[in-house]
Amino acid sequence: GDRNRVQAVVDRSLDPAGGGSVYLEYRVVRHDCSERWIAATGQVFFEDGRPIRMVGTSQDITARKHAEAERQKFVSLAEQSHEFIGICNLEFEPLYINPAGARLVGLEREKARHTPLSQYFFPEDRDFVRDTLLPSVMRRGDSTVEIRFRHFETGDARWMLFNVFLLHDEGGEPIGFATVSRDITARRRAEDALKAADRRKDEFLATLAHELRNPLAPIHNAVHLLRQDIAATATGNRGVTLLSMMDRQVEHLVRLVDDLLEVSRITRGKIELKRQRLNLVDVLNHAIETAQPTIDRGGHRLEVELPLEPLELDADPVRLAQVFTNLLNNAAKYTEQGGVIGLVAERRDGKAVVTVRDTGVGIPAEMLPRVFDLFTQVDRSLGRAQGGLGIGLALVKSLLELHGGAVEVHSDGLGCGSAFVVGLPMIAQQNAEAPMPETTGAESSEGRHILVIDDDHDVADSLVMFLETFGATVRVAYNGADGLEAVRDFEPELVFLDLGMPVMDGYETARRIRALPQGDRVKLVALTGWGQDQIRERARQAGFDRQLTKPAGLDALQELLAEL
Repeated sequence: GDRNRVQAVVDRSLDPAGGGSVYLEYRVVRHDCSERWIAATGQVFFEDGRPIRMVGTSQDITARKHAEAERQKFVSLAEQSHEFIGICNLEFEPLYINPAGARLVGLEREKARHTPLSQYFFPEDRDFVRDTLLPSVMRRGDSTVEIRFRHFETGDARWMLFNVFLLHDEGGEPIGFATVSRDITARRRAEDALKAADRRKDEFLATLAHELRNPLAPIHNAVHLLRQDIAATATGNRGVTLLSMMDRQVEHLVRLVDDLLEVSRITRGKIELKRQRLNLVDVLNHAIETAQPTIDRGGHRLEVELPLEPLELDADPVRLAQVFTNLLNNAAKYTEQGGVIGLVAERRDGKAVVTVRDTGVGIPAEMLPRVFDLFTQVDRSLGRAQGGLGIGLALVKSLLELHGGAVEVHSDGLGCGSAFVVGLPMIAQQNAEAPMPETTGAESSEGRHILVIDDDHDVADSLVMFLETFGATVRVAYNGADGLEAVRDFEPELVFLDLGMPVMDGYETARRIRALPQGDRVKLVALTGWGQDQIRERARQAGFDRQLTKPAGLDALQELLAEL
């Protein structure tokens, strides 16, 4: 093909009417079978209308041809892509916007090329882009943030995963920005819909629990009174047996409703712990006393090992008793008649560790990661008459996390029993005659700048006062926007940041802190009332270094300060 094309150009150049000029590009194959592109230029000279000689040059243009091919690949990819692809100079003036990008913002393509990229954002986001995002890109070379693009025709918001990259010339000097951004509006709307559905579910549970308690209270009282009257007049009467049965079932309904109410309070953040200094051994004895009737009805043997020394905690005694009563009742409920239940408490690595074991039905391996999920049961057929709603273990996990503790489950499978291991932070032992301990992480905070960002004034102010006792210079902000300003002005080394703030939540605030010029040097600690793995992962992706479950105990704070 190239041979015929070259011959045709040469033939035309030999015609005096054509002027004798020659320019052509063609490929040649070298002796090593490699292919090279050649550009040839020439001029034919004529005498009496006849060509007598040609003068010209040939140049190897293989590199240029390859660059043009790569450029064409990029152009084809960008033109056909469904993503927003754009290039602009350092002043944010567009140099290229692909067709999909123009469609996403509702502009004709030619107009999109002459519209500064700052106009693509909503006015309230432009300062963040100019003062925070772009300086971060200039410093780090790239950045990613979820932000709204403005649709020029409708004014609607399109949520974009905005990936920005710094472009350099051949000498390494910055010359502009490029973006390949994805429309995530559908995902954001789905997330908002899920949040709304989850909120409605929690509100429904709370309403249901409250409404169910109203009729249960008089039924419970009436059964109790009738049982007393019949027992006083007719010993052995069938009515006594029936009323006893009704009494047990009403008590069971009351427990189910209480669980519904408790879990709805926790999921909505409505529960408040009434903490005090206590000995965990006393709490365990109370839980054993409460669960003993259920254990006795199953004919089980309870083996208890409690330490002689106190296990001192800063905790809510009622809530902890609820946790261990639940675990003991579960062990009795899911263990066949005449089984063995064990409760062992010990001090381990500065924590109080309590293990509740049973010889019961056990848990399949595939169910172990899910047993603490709400409304999850290992096998509904195993619940029998004592079955519940699958709330108890979710409640146990949530209450323990509110205390800064955790729970794990172990089982070798069905028929092999199970073990629930609870860990709770202990209060550090103090001895007036003992030598002063070495400097802790908190004590070594003297002179350090620490910022607390939390919309709950009581939580924020109390944490500030605690940190100031160790000599740290502490400031407080009650929302994300004020927190960003404080990071710029105060330049803290450590920031405690609440995740659940309104308007700008902790995740978005953390991403914006990380985008600040000094953002890479700040240690970020997420403050949350929850401790699920998905929240930890989301916090890590937002740029947090640690996560601390509220309310944070003294030991947990000291340990965290020492680590950071």
